[in-house]
Amino acid sequence: MTLYQSDWAKSPAHAHAYRAKTSIADGHYHLIEGFSQPANGSNTDGHVHFYSGITSFDDGHYHRYYAITGPAIPRADGTHYHEIGGTTYLAYSTAPPIRYGGVVYLTDGMKERHRHHFKGYTREIVGNEPIGW
Repeated sequence: MTLYQSDWAKSPAHAHAYRAKTSIADGHYHLIEGFSQPANGSNTDGHVHFYSGITSFDDGHYHRYYAITGPAIPRADGTHYHEIGGTTYLAYSTAPPIRYGGVVYLTDGMKERHRHHFKGYTREIVGNEPIGW
């Protein structure tokens, strides 16, 4: 028995690089990029990946995001990609006054907050071990 069986149901774990630009909100946008979490899957089994991170730091702040990719979309060369998309978590439009640092939660309900939407595709597959490794 070899390390990698020809049965695609047993295909090795892999991850994808991704990059996207958010929508413009409050006069600015952010970039998101990173790597999905590894998942076992092939180009035809419809598997998905979890991904998360923080956006680029623009306009004095960043946003968190968490999402799951769409199912695997096969390419003609036997590889695959995934659609990504979602909405960032809220961030203050103007920085709240923080006197001593730490986490500040919304308390007065009046501070303007905003979020961004993003949509894109995963890029190359990363993290595969070479056959015969």
